[in-house]
Amino acid sequence: MAVHHDRAYASARRQRKTPTTAEKALWALVRDRQTDNLRFRRQMPIGPYVADCCCPSLKLVLEADGGVHVLRETEDQARDDWLRSQGFVILRFPNETILVKLNTVLDEIRAHAAKTGEHTPHPSRSASHLPPQGGKVISMTPKPEIWFYHLERSRLDQVLPGLLEKTRERGWRALVRAADERLLEDIDERLWTYRDDSFLAHGGDSGPEAARQPIVLTRGGENPNGAQALFILDDAELGDTKGFDRCFIIFDGRDEAALASARARWKTLKAAGANLAYWRQSPEGRWEKAA
Repeated sequence: MAVHHDRAYASARRQRKTPTTAEKALWALVRDRQTDNLRFRRQMPIGPYVADCCCPSLKLVLEADGGVHVLRETEDQARDDWLRSQGFVILRFPNETILVKLNTVLDEIRAHAAKTGEHTPHPSRSASHLPPQGGKVISMTPKPEIWFYHLERSRLDQVLPGLLEKTRERGWRALVRAADERLLEDIDERLWTYRDDSFLAHGGDSGPEAARQPIVLTRGGENPNGAQALFILDDAELGDTKGFDRCFIIFDGRDEAALASARARWKTLKAAGANLAYWRQSPEGRWEKAA
């Protein structure tokens, strides 16, 4: 049995690196206690098997089933029987349901949680914490902090994921705004793949689940997920900053046009009395506050 367990852990590590599109969408739905404050783990080893997503407190396993499962009915049945013998409940969802009818998945998870008495509202961890459905949040900061990030030694795709990670660690949601649709597509792919062992759950600004997304990518001026952190890329319009606690204006200092635009924007915001800060990278690559 120990050999099987070792294989399960190795398999879990491999699967975390290469999730399917449906597995990504399922994890984005339940990650970070977004679904009724239930804590799920991704690609969790359970004995000799690996669950796509598992809520240990409920002993609930969620599985994203692609077409290959039609050919593995016997193996899947044996796996499910073993998991049930250990007290687990298994909810299997076809990939098409996850990708097209995510609300159906959410309803089934909530129905099971309600039956077990684990259905609880998302707690407000602090005055600045956002509700799971997004919406309007009154910022405790009269004027949001507006931080300029001057890229000189790193690329946007190297810097942005780290800033978004820090934002999520604070319990904030984020809105990433860019003018170029192709740039947003690149960022979309990057946030799924920038690390071997994890990714940043996110989505676009359209669709019924936009309000639930921890990170939204957009070209528009709305704030569909009630984000407290706004990231401005590609010289996109800053717009109304009401409701945000912090705005990040990230620009490439190696691009003369981008540099000139950032200087003009700094001057305008400073004249308006904005709460500004300027960050640049040290020769070692660390971010240092320079103004």
